[in-house]
Amino acid sequence: MDSRYLAAQEFAKKRHGDQKYGELPYAVHLNTVAELAQPFGVDAMIAAQLHDVIEDTDTNFNELVDRFGFTIADAVNSVTDVKLEDRAKRKLEINQRLAALNIEDDAARLALIVKVCDRLSNVRSSSKSSPRHYKMYQHEHSAFKEAVYRPNICDDLWRELDALIIDQPQPELCK
Repeated sequence: MDSRYLAAQEFAKKRHGDQKYGELPYAVHLNTVAELAQPFGVDAMIAAQLHDVIEDTDTNFNELVDRFGFTIADAVNSVTDVKLEDRAKRKLEINQRLAALNIEDDAARLALIVKVCDRLSNVRSSSKSSPRHYKMYQHEHSAFKEAVYRPNICDDLWRELDALIIDQPQPELCK
């Protein structure tokens, strides 16, 4: 395995510390997103490992630039939610930012790849274990796809995501 990828994986694992993804260590989610990003190259896998490190830890952009280079840091920064309490406002802001990305830019392309990998990982997981989150992702899907989808980038992942979101019955809410 690429040493830069292993360094990113270890860095993310340490930074996320005891954080959980449901009942699992957060690294399980990061590894899943990186596996989905694998067909798009090592840089996509590195950005996937780091995709939540600015948002969920005290890591900053400049630290990522120093450790992993500007392109990776810029991609991670592009997928980082702003610190707003209201989810709807937070998602509106990031969707506007993602919609404006130019796929000719390497960091932007990585960001769009990682964002769909992250969403697919979340939808897969929530469809099995969290009806509330799954329903939330169903509700957000149109706006998310409008912002993130670009033709000929991750088409297989988009097909799976669309099938999970659109072709599945609405889950029953926990009572």
